[in-house]
Amino acid sequence: MLTDYATATEAMALLKVRPQTLYAYVSRGWIRSVAQKGQKEKLYSREDVARVSSRSLARSGHGPVAASAMNWGEPIFATSITEITDRGPHYRGHPAIDLVHGGLAFEQVAQLLWSGKLAAPASKAKAWPVTPSTSELAELLHTLGTLDAGNNLLEVFSMVVLMLGMRRTTQALQPDQANTLAAAREILQTLVGCCGFIGPHRTFRPLQKGQGLVDGLMQSLALDASAANRDALSSVLILLADHELPPGTLSARVVASSGGTLYNCIASALCATSGVDVGGMYGRVDAFLGHPASKSVLAKRADKMHTAGQRVPGFDHPLYPKGDPRAALLLDLARARSSDSCAMRAIFGFIDDIRASTALLPRQELALVVLCRALGLPSEAAAALFAVGRSAGWVAHVLEQRSNGTLLRPRARFLRESAST
Repeated sequence: MLTDYATATEAMALLKVRPQTLYAYVSRGWIRSVAQKGQKEKLYSREDVARVSSRSLARSGHGPVAASAMNWGEPIFATSITEITDRGPHYRGHPAIDLVHGGLAFEQVAQLLWSGKLAAPASKAKAWPVTPSTSELAELLHTLGTLDAGNNLLEVFSMVVLMLGMRRTTQALQPDQANTLAAAREILQTLVGCCGFIGPHRTFRPLQKGQGLVDGLMQSLALDASAANRDALSSVLILLADHELPPGTLSARVVASSGGTLYNCIASALCATSGVDVGGMYGRVDAFLGHPASKSVLAKRADKMHTAGQRVPGFDHPLYPKGDPRAALLLDLARARSSDSCAMRAIFGFIDDIRASTALLPRQELALVVLCRALGLPSEAAAALFAVGRSAGWVAHVLEQRSNGTLLRPRARFLRESAST
């Protein structure tokens, strides 16, 4: 079984380069490295080494170029929705961080992603009409029986979205702009209500008339409706609303290209996101953090993982070699709202120390888990908030893909298996 990290000798052998070239790749941010406690030799991300190797092979022709593009490689889609920069994602040319600081409602950011137009200032933002009826949702969710949302909340979300679509008329499922946007609002409101599955009441909590998505989340999660909590949740949804082309977004676009309904597209995206390396990363981060009595406890866990060649979950995003700007903002929010308990002091101290000792930088998954803890939310809340926020971006990509009018159908390169001996 391959480890997450390679030694310098292994990395050079895989790349067929000399030490100077390996160090040059690291200095350019192409390959992430991590220091080992008490040792001079660093470890190198095996994933990054493979990516650089693919790029080198890509010089030999179009086939390798296409193959390497599927693993954090060269761009394969033209999009006008989101651009990834050192400052984080820009939505239609607007930095997400600036949208947070500008005090916009999440609904306005969703409309920006969908239409390319930024609506009125936050003071004039209006809540969407609440759909569908409470009685319909109660009937729908009753059919889910005794599903334990804690097992994989995103799979439950996917089932709910599919069931919503199954209850729509053929006319309502036609992929025109009006139907799609109505369905988008319905899906987002429904997912907000589904967050009640992980709240203290463990049941669906429908939005009330005139209630916005963030207020609905506070209701579902039984979070005090303070301005600070409202700003924190709004910031999370806006920062995570879109991020170019991760697995969920790619899945949504593939289904959209084949003529699937918006419900199909979002359900597919949720399923693609439910795996351990995407939506499941929040649970991995939460399990790693545990309830530490001191920062040294976490440091020992991290050292043990590095010794075994494993990554510490929640650190080092391939698209942000200088650090994930979304994580920085979310951690600032977490520090401002922290209870200053022993466990929270240990976590913040560990994050600071591991940055200094190994140059590992937190990514949004770690920051969101820490923020949820600071807010007193259940462990499942991080994945739930991600799904609600990212659904806005998925809708935007579905709309864009439909406008392209092309079927996404890549080719596969056949490899003949070697004869067994």
